[in-house]
Amino acid sequence: MTVWCALWAGGIIGPYFLKNDEGHNFTNNGGRYIAMITNFFIPELNNHEVQELWFQQDGATCHRARATIDLLKDTFGDRLIQRFGPVNWPPKSCDLAPLD
Repeated sequence: MTVWCALWAGGIIGPYFLKNDEGHNFTNNGGRYIAMITNFFIPELNNHEVQELWFQQDGATCHRARATIDLLKDTFGDRLIQRFGPVNWPPKSCDLAPLD
């Protein structure tokens, strides 16, 4: 099962369970990840009126897809922490990886 959520000082956005139309779990990919960000995360984020948000993600394959990176750069600009992003993800950083 793949579950996604966002952690911030004001709480948690999610969880978001990746399921198909029949309710079955499936593996994430770039297109599904973009759909989740566009259709779930950004609307939820807008409901919370968060200012100056930094978005951080690890180096999972669906996170590194060109279309994903373009969407996140358009949405968060230079406030994006990821592998090869505006702010590079520090390797093995427990300070920036609270779920680890």
